[in-house]
Amino acid sequence: MIRYLATAALAAAPLLVSPAPTLSPDTVHRGVTGCFAWSWKDGGTLTTTVYYRNRCGTAHTLRVRWSSAASGNEDIRVKAGAKGSTWSFISLKPLGFADLGRA
Repeated sequence: MIRYLATAALAAAPLLVSPAPTLSPDTVHRGVTGCFAWSWKDGGTLTTTVYYRNRCGTAHTLRVRWSSAASGNEDIRVKAGAKGSTWSFISLKPLGFADLGRA
């Protein structure tokens, strides 16, 4: 009888294990460049939105370099402490960010 219970417990053990979590294609990328904190998420089909915030006490210009040559570089003047977003229809991801200094 004990042998039967042990066998049944071992047979049921795989049912108790939860499946491994699947990785989401919606990975969020975050970073800081100069005065700016920025983020964007993978998974866009035609567009990608970048969110940013100027953490300094003066206005600065943020440069976003997009992956598509058609989108190129985008320079955004951001007031002190302000936040905002920008997006590109053609580019699926930004390639880089730069703080161009005081605006």
